Amino acid sequence: MRRILRLAAAAALLAAAAAGIRWLSVPVLLVEDARAGVLAAEAVRPGDVLVLTYVHSSEHVPVRGTFRIERDGTLSVTETAFAGFGPGLPALGARDAWRIERGMIVHEPVGVALAALRVRVAPLTHHRLSLPSGRRLELSALLGSGGAVRIRVVRRGFHVLGWSSVD
Repeated sequence: MRRILRLAAAAALLAAAAAGIRWLSVPVLLVEDARAGVLAAEAVRPGDVLVLTYVHSSEHVPVRGTFRIERDGTLSVTETAFAGFGPGLPALGARDAWRIERGMIVHEPVGVALAALRVRVAPLTHHRLSLPSGRRLELSALLGSGGAVRIRVVRRGFHVLGWSSVD
């Protein structure tokens, strides 16, 4: 009987510890390249903002995307600014919120959230990512000949019971 109680107590303790891992974890912004792995990782908070700027590959106009980190780890698109229309840029309708600001069309989409932001980086696009900490990543320079980059928020825990990641 005591052995059963000890096993039950150990199982309950293990379950509580596993549940606590999520509580002890912190959101971390990961910038990843398929070839090189993690380009950057930093702790973030809901409400933090990151900005991606680049030159459109076919239209050769500047583009800026602004994203807010949400409580669930998604990236909300708060603003897309561009100096001209082109493939992959918003086609604005009559009901869309937009304005002209310093020669850029600034679109403010509603309800657009991404689990991850995936971008194709090339030398001629000059992709730059401004992180919430103020650090800037020159993605086009980091990837040299180009490649795919994934930007996402994961939860990373403290080293409890040997676990270091809960994403």
